[in-house]
Amino acid sequence: MTAAPIPLPPTLPVMALSGVILFPNALLPLYIFEPRYRQMLETVLTGDRIFAVGMVRPDSGEESIFPVAGAGLVRACVGQPDGTSQLILQGLGRVRFEGFEQTEPYLVGRATPLETVVDDEATCHDLRRELQEICTGLVSRGIELPETFTKAVGEMHDPATLGDMFAQHLVRNPLAAQEILAEPKLSTRLRQLVLTLRREWQQFPS
Repeated sequence: MTAAPIPLPPTLPVMALSGVILFPNALLPLYIFEPRYRQMLETVLTGDRIFAVGMVRPDSGEESIFPVAGAGLVRACVGQPDGTSQLILQGLGRVRFEGFEQTEPYLVGRATPLETVVDDEATCHDLRRELQEICTGLVSRGIELPETFTKAVGEMHDPATLGDMFAQHLVRNPLAAQEILAEPKLSTRLRQLVLTLRREWQQFPS
């Protein structure tokens, strides 16, 4: 039996980070040291343990994030004597921020879940198989990938989940990853992912 998805609250605290993306189901280790995020974490841990990771727009001149972000659940958290914390955040889903109710000391945004639109199942499964072939090709080139990753790739049949796993672990360009995160249509998202991986890893002809 599959566990029911955890509902996302209508407002979410946001950790604004440069070059960091959180995809659904991914596990993201974070080190919390800034006073504002230590305060945020304290609030989150006494509540639903959910916050979002929003990528800062490059060259924006201010801490402005992209409107689509990943919401996650604090699965584990270890506090240190100096007040810092090490935690593991598990991605729950995509959200789109419609505005912010708070900007200091950290962002709190009004969030709407960004649902995946499965538009062409046959194409999505073709692209899933292409991703699996890319993984096989990388391993055959001697590129070391975690055993847990390659094992999951071989066993996974859901294109959306597989795509998010590839995007989290293999996409090197944060802006490309952000574009993939923000695309609701699954066939388009997977096609963007395949093209990005081909380009970045220079392994397969286009």
